[in-house]
This record gives sequence, C-alpha cells and structure tokens, in this order.
Amino acid sequence: MVSFLRLRWLIAAMVLMAFAPVLLAPVPGFVDMPSHMARHHVLANIGGVPALARWYAVHRQWIGNLGVDLPSVLLTPLLGSEKATIFVAALLAPLMVCGIFALSRSAHGRVSASAFLALPLAMHQAWMWGFLNYCMGTALALLGAAWLYRLPKPGWRTVALTALLALVVWTAHMASWAILLILAAGNELARLRSAGDVWPAVRRNGALLAPLVPLLLWRSNASRPGGGLHWVDFLNTKIVVFASVLRGTDKPVDLALLAAMALAAVVALLWAGGRRLEPRLLVSGLLLALAALAAPTTILNAWGTDLRTAPIAVLVLILAITPPARPEREKWVIAAGIALFAVRVGTVTRDWVSHGRVLEARLAMLDAVPRGGKLGYLWQAPACGFPWRLVPDEKLGSYALTRRDAFVDTLFMVDNARLMTISDPGLAARWGGGEQDVPPICPGNRVDSGLLVRKLAALKADGFDAIWVSGIPKPQLPVPEGYVVARQVGSDTLLTAH
Repeated sequence: MVSFLRLRWLIAAMVLMAFAPVLLAPVPGFVDMPSHMARHHVLANIGGVPALARWYAVHRQWIGNLGVDLPSVLLTPLLGSEKATIFVAALLAPLMVCGIFALSRSAHGRVSASAFLALPLAMHQAWMWGFLNYCMGTALALLGAAWLYRLPKPGWRTVALTALLALVVWTAHMASWAILLILAAGNELARLRSAGDVWPAVRRNGALLAPLVPLLLWRSNASRPGGGLHWVDFLNTKIVVFASVLRGTDKPVDLALLAAMALAAVVALLWAGGRRLEPRLLVSGLLLALAALAAPTTILNAWGTDLRTAPIAVLVLILAITPPARPEREKWVIAAGIALFAVRVGTVTRDWVSHGRVLEARLAMLDAVPRGGKLGYLWQAPACGFPWRLVPDEKLGSYALTRRDAFVDTLFMVDNARLMTISDPGLAARWGGGEQDVPPICPGNRVDSGLLVRKLAALKADGFDAIWVSGIPKPQLPVPEGYVVARQVGSDTLLTAH
C-alpha cells in the first residue's frame, strides 16, 4: 500500500499538473472561450465603456449557467477580462481532479488507485469544447457528492448545507445539478433494504430540490419557449458520444488513451486481487450512463447534453473499482493512472501551446479594427467531415470585443439564458446567432463562393467597419466594393471600409 504521506504528495502533484494546458498556452484552446471572455468583458465593463453600451445591453438575472461567469466578472477589475477568464478556467481541471479524489475517498474510505485511472477524464470532451460553466458545476457536484457520501448527521444544519450545496451547483450550471441529483440517488438506491428505507432517504435528500424555486422563477420570466428535445441519428450518435469522451487533440492518440484506460480499469478490477465495485458509485455510474443514452442532443436550446454526461458516467464507473485485496499491487495501478494522466496533460498542452502561438500571431489582425466599431468574422472550417480536433478558430473574432470594444457576430445567444443581448434589434436578428460559419462544399473542401458573397454583402449592408475572413485563401476572396485589404497572413484576411 502507498503510504499516506506519499499518496498526499502524489495527489498534490496531479492537481498541479492539471493547471498546465491553460497556463502554458499563449492562447488557451477551449473552443468557446473567446465568446465567454467577450461576455465577461461586457458584463464587467459596460457601465464605463460607451462603445459597449452602444452595442449591448446587460440583463442581470439568476440563472442556472453562471459557474465561471460570476468569478470572472468579479476578477475582471483586478486582472482584466481575458486574464480573469483564463485564471478561472485554469481552475476547472484541478477542481475536477480534487472532486475525483474526494469522491473516491468518501465512497471507499480512502483514495483508491482507481481514482488515478479516472484522472484523464478531468480533461474530457466537454472541457475541450469550453463548456466552462458546466465544467465548474460538475467539479462542484463531485465535491458535493463526496460530502453527501460521508453520511452527514441529520439536523437543520445539514438540511441548510444540503440546500446551499444544491443552489451553488445549480447556479454554476443546471445540468451539473442534474449530475449531483443522480449521484445522490445512487448513494441512496444502493443502500435501500426495504420499503421503509425510502422515506428517510427522501428526507435526507429533499433539500437538493431547493433549486426548483429559482428554476421556476427563471423559466416563468422567459420571453420565449425553451426549445424542444432533439435527437440526431440516435444509435450512431450515442456510439460516438461514448467513444469520444476524450476527443479534442489527435484522434489516434485520444482513442488509444481511452482504450488504455479501459484496459487498465479491467486489469485493476480482475488482476489486482479481489477487487469489486463499490455499490453506490456503480449505481450512480449506471444511472449517468443511462442518462447519457436517453438524453437528447439538444434540450432547452443547449447543444451537447449527452456528450457532457457520458464522460462523467465513465469517470464514476471507473471510480467504483474498490481498493485491492492485495495492497502491494495498488502501486502499479496508481503508476498506470499517473502515466495515463501525464499523456493526456502532455498531448493537450503540446497541442494548445503550438496552436496557441499561431492564434496569438493571428490575433494581431485586430490592431487594424477601429475601437468601438463593428467587426464581421467569417470562418471556413479547414476540412470536410467530422473534425476530431477541437480549436477556438471558429470563435476567434470574439477577441475583437475584449481588445477593441467592438461589435462582433460570433456571440451565439441562447434564448432565455442571456445575461447580455444586442441592443439593435436588426443586428440581433441578423448577427446574434453565430452566423460566422461559411461551410465548405463537400466533397472537395471547396469554397462556397455564393454563400461567401452573400455574407460579405450582408456585412457591408449593415455597415461593418472591418471584416475578418479566416480559412479562405486571398485569391478566392472577393473584396466587396468600398473595402480594402488591410492585413493578410496565410488564409486570414482583414478587410476595412474606406
């Protein structure tokens, strides 16, 4: 068995390792981070920057999607909007690591070797996408579940703390609250022995439903329906969702790492001597897996419900593997987990550092954008088909807001969850839904010239001061009348009105 002191140092090392990708990358590689930064910039500075007040309006409300928004906005006066968002985002993977270890310790009585095997899932696909509020909420849900699994003493203090826990997790993200409820359900279902145990279980966990109050208030004030449930190609979608829980950098590496994790988990269960599955985590993991299978691709206008849940299901199922009956073998399982986590951290950091340097150079384009003006950003994906690698290129134009206080067309507005809106109704209707994409014609990955011309004409008609076209070589770019090429690097071209 690994000594307590050595285990504590190993845990601290894993937490510190989880900071590496975000802190070392010149520009972090989260897909949605540029838009998060832009929103934080507006929320924190609209009162003191007339250009922001010209383009945007802020609606301060309590919604279930504020996990990173609240601390980032509070830190913006001290660090600036970009650094504040990066600082808070850097905490997400380390918090997940802490949640993994805490839940393992609560369920097993000590940190099990299986917790180390689950570590690569701290940087799961939804994290790579940059679903920052969800990732904050999920880390808090794991930490909260660790407290619930310790069987807190009954009483009004426990009820109050349980309600507070649920409200904090729900405020971070509503889907994370659902994960907390599932983890709590697994905790109770695995311990039921008779019908008489049901009511005490309900009483112990009833306070977890406290967020129903702000949820109903939020939805009752919604100006539009929340959107329906949408499934897309159910069977293939669900296979992909579970196979891509580590999607983000290099497909062969990510899939090989997932296969290695699965093999290591099987070895930990069968080879390491008398292992079994902890009932509460097993039930929780199975419930989460069922939730990922049943979840629609889109719910309440939020995309990716299933891909957010699948990694947490896999994580909890791995955590369910109990400590070994033969402790001398535990060190080998821990070593395997550390190696797998090092691979995940290393591949993500390598990819983000190399691509971040490219992004940093490309962002120099913004120096030519008029401060407080309007930037239209058009982006063509680099290839047809299913892009495994996840990069923030599609939202790169959002940096014009944080660096130039400009209006941009890259801020996708989710109905009924808007802390900020576009003030001009016309601009909101035409450029408030992420209209920056110019999909290539497939097969062949050819520029859709007709669509490109129409979007350029629409930007010109709305008086955009600058247009940044990314992913389309300059020879294939028709320059609208009244614009000139201000900067051109590779397949990035900045047009400005003259």
